[in-house]
Amino acid sequence: MHRKRTATILAVFLIIVGSLITMENFAMINGITYHWPILLVIFGAGFIMLFFERERNDPVLMWLGTFQIALSLLFYYLNATSWKNLASLWPVFLGAVGISFLAVAIFSRKMLFVYFAGSFLGLFIVFTLVFSISSKLWPLSFVVFGLSLIIIEQINSKFNL
Repeated sequence: MHRKRTATILAVFLIIVGSLITMENFAMINGITYHWPILLVIFGAGFIMLFFERERNDPVLMWLGTFQIALSLLFYYLNATSWKNLASLWPVFLGAVGISFLAVAIFSRKMLFVYFAGSFLGLFIVFTLVFSISSKLWPLSFVVFGLSLIIIEQINSKFNL
């Protein structure tokens, strides 16, 4: 019964969205395609709700939900400015992956996801510095990698892993 209701809600939602976008394509309304990233927010929130509904047993759902919501923020920004900015903002994708792993780590309480989160967030910081500020900062990638190895060793020794 619950699945049938969920499928009906999803079907009605898709019909409404499809109708609105078609109406904009025929110039009957405008401004709908500017807000298309809201779809990612809705689907992302749905994945996160499923994660909690399934009693935190499927971390992939939390990861997907968080990733989609993070991407929607980037896409809204690009809609408001210019998609040409993606040439310098591509490291944000690494940051979104890192934030997604961090959310999984927080809600599933598994250390492995903390490592993934730290790695991707570290890469995000380094590549953002290198490609947005100055290409002379690329050696910082070695510093971040070295620091991550030290942190991993400290965590391993603390928890006897």
